[in-house]
Amino acid sequence: MVDWVAGKLEYTEEEAAFALGVTIADLRALVRTHVIREESGAEMPVPVFRPTDLLLLQMLSELHPPPRSAESA
Repeated sequence: MVDWVAGKLEYTEEEAAFALGVTIADLRALVRTHVIREESGAEMPVPVFRPTDLLLLQMLSELHPPPRSAESA
């Protein structure tokens, strides 16, 4: 379940990870795996996430969890 903040239009990477209940490394892995489809590469942060982004990432993570990163293990 996403921890929504009422009326919030944009979430930082840290806020998005917290709202999804994952680490920043896991959030980046979700984005790499499901959005930009890269297995490895530079850890490029996404500057902002919208509530719809969080909803989509939550749904994708439930269907296909990303591989656990070494940082979050």
